[in-house]
Amino acid sequence: MSAQETIFEEKTTIYSSETSGGIGVHSNGFHGLFRYGKFTTGFTKRIYEIEIANIRHPKEIKSINPFEDNTRGYVLGKINQFYVIRPNIGVHKVFIPKQSIRGVSVSFISHFGLSIGFAKPIYLNIREREPNSLGTNIVKRRYNPEIHESGDIYSKASFLNGLDHMRVYPGGFAKFGFHFDFAKSRDRLRSIEVGAKLDVFLEEIPIMANTTNRFLYPNLYLSILFGSRKVE
Repeated sequence: MSAQETIFEEKTTIYSSETSGGIGVHSNGFHGLFRYGKFTTGFTKRIYEIEIANIRHPKEIKSINPFEDNTRGYVLGKINQFYVIRPNIGVHKVFIPKQSIRGVSVSFISHFGLSIGFAKPIYLNIREREPNSLGTNIVKRRYNPEIHESGDIYSKASFLNGLDHMRVYPGGFAKFGFHFDFAKSRDRLRSIEVGAKLDVFLEEIPIMANTTNRFLYPNLYLSILFGSRKVE
């Protein structure tokens, strides 16, 4: 009978809040997140979340300089790196509670909030001919596919280049999914979350040159989260 011990045979504890964080992947990149949740009932939580992610264009293909060793790769035609901060509020509702201490609870989640996008210009190390000479120098330049051909590109420059020319793109965010909590202790959170999310911006995001850019970015995602619950 001990192998069949249920959560109702544990000492009952009413938790009021939880904190968690995690990392994950989505269709166009990676993300990290932090959450604070308040229990409104035994099976429902209100979640305050902030998520940080990168978003790649679907047509990105990484290239490297075939004539040099240990150089940083770049994406031919990519003019901006794009990152998003998503402050949002969500509701998590358990519809399959744990039937045992070692069981899994399943919740449906819905989140709505802002998408604050940041486009950072790409800088590359470019070969440029020295004036009045047959020699060349390698210099950092903001990438312009109209004048910088693939043969001119030595490597990608440092990430710090272009931060002072970053542009903000506001938008909205929604996320829906399923949350699977498999922690063995009720005061801990160990979970996997899967679902779909959508970023909608007020204008197209110029990630790539000479192709169609978008203002809608739908994604499928998977997150792994760790956290704890507290009694207040």
